[in-house]
Amino acid sequence: MQQWADAQRTTPRAKVRFVDVAGSDARLLLELKRASDAGDTDAFVVGVPATLDDPLASAIALVRRPILLTLPIAEPSGDAARWIFGLAPTPDVIARALVDALPSRTTPAIVVTSGSLASGREELALTSTFRTDGRPMPFVMSAAPDQRDLFMQRVKPFLGTGSGMFFTGPAASYLDPQRVVPAADATTTVLVFLSYLMDANDAGRLGDAAPGVRWPGLRRPTTAGLGTHAATATDAIALLAASADPAGDPERTRARIEGGTFAGIATTYRFSASRHVGVDTGEIGLLAWENGRVVAARPVVPAR
Repeated sequence: MQQWADAQRTTPRAKVRFVDVAGSDARLLLELKRASDAGDTDAFVVGVPATLDDPLASAIALVRRPILLTLPIAEPSGDAARWIFGLAPTPDVIARALVDALPSRTTPAIVVTSGSLASGREELALTSTFRTDGRPMPFVMSAAPDQRDLFMQRVKPFLGTGSGMFFTGPAASYLDPQRVVPAADATTTVLVFLSYLMDANDAGRLGDAAPGVRWPGLRRPTTAGLGTHAATATDAIALLAASADPAGDPERTRARIEGGTFAGIATTYRFSASRHVGVDTGEIGLLAWENGRVVAARPVVPAR
């Protein structure tokens, strides 16, 4: 984002300030309140998993500035919805892409959770999709740090059976400090799916597990050598710069985003009064890590 801002040759120029909220909803609320009190911010880009609960919605309604979220959220509702714009697919759309990638004739799947809020949201979306399809409901297993040893014992009977394993939430939860993602060999399943929250830094730590791991993302950034999250973050600031009202009126900026189409690096975004998650879901695909880079994944084949 900073590189994009530094390279601008157009007017108005975007000035970017980065604030690390450490993935904390409470810190995000505090930052929104500070900006509201100071009145020095035209728009916000949120690059951490955020829970659109009543406190956050109230803060967004109070600050009255466009809020662009680069990670998955459900279609917003309520008074604050007009200020919220999602630049990633909704959790149910992501869950659909993941479940559809699982061959129909497999043993019941496993949904692995890490105890985080993002993990819980993805778990609910996945189990709901299995239920809608009438598939056997997956086993839900915790691999939270205090459950790692128990998880490693519980998962052993499923390895090598072709069961799909869905690791929900941030990938780092399963890669550090003790890796629990199984390596792709003849004794384990090759149907391993990680979260949309996965990025290239995480993928680089997969090691022997890399050949069998897939995760959902946007296909277009892979051809540009970028990860989904890097491309979406760049799109966020470019979208704001393209939509900014010259007089600095946040309502006019909001209306321009809501009524427009923007061709970004990651995808093309289309928003309207009834649609504030604007990513082109047709460009979602499964990604993989090969030869040191993110690529469009080949079809997954169950272990025999």
